Amino acid sequence: MTASEQGRPPATMSRRERRRAFRPRRAVPAIVTAAVLATVAILIAAEVITALLSHRAGNVLPVSYLARLGRDTRWADPLTLAVAAVLAALGLLLFLLALWPGRPRSIALAFDDPAVVLGITAAGLRRQLARIARSVDGVTRARVTVRRHRVRVHATSPLRDPRGLAEQVEHAVTERLRELAPLRPPRVRVTIRHRED
Repeated sequence: MTASEQGRPPATMSRRERRRAFRPRRAVPAIVTAAVLATVAILIAAEVITALLSHRAGNVLPVSYLARLGRDTRWADPLTLAVAAVLAALGLLLFLLALWPGRPRSIALAFDDPAVVLGITAAGLRRQLARIARSVDGVTRARVTVRRHRVRVHATSPLRDPRGLAEQVEHAVTERLRELAPLRPPRVRVTIRHRED
C-alpha cells in the first residue's frame, strides 16, 4: 500500500502511518456484532410490518409480553439493574476489543522511500529467523515465536556445554532483524536446551 493509495502525499507518510497499514483488524467481533444487530433490526422491522398490514401484533416477537414487562418493571428492580449491568459490560468489552490491536499477521519494514510500505508475514519472519538460528554451529533445531515487541528463540543443541551459544544465536538473529529493518525492532530472547548427561 502506498501513500497515494491512502490519499496522502508521499512525503507526509510517517512511520506511525506505515505501521498502521499493517495493523490487524478485529473482523470476527465486528461481524458477530453486526450479525446480532442486523437480526434484531430485521425482527423488529418484521414485527412492525406485520402489525401494520394485518393489525395483529405479536406474530414475530412477543410484543404483548414485552409491553407488559416494560410497564410492570421499575428502574430500581434487581432484574433491570442486572440486565443493564450485563449490557454495559458487553458494550465495554466490545469497545476494548475495538481499541486493543490483534496479533499482527504482517510486520511493517522500514524503507528509504516514504511512499512505499513493505512488510513480511509473521510466519515468514518465524521461518527466516529459525533458519538463521539453525545455521549457528552447535544448534540442531530452533523454534521461533514472534510477538508484537519480542522474538523468542528456543534452540536445541547436542552439546554438553553450550556456553556462549545463546549469545551467538541472539547475535545472528539480531543481525538478520537489523537487515530486515522492522519499523519497531523487537527484543530477542534465546533459550538453549542441551545435553546434560
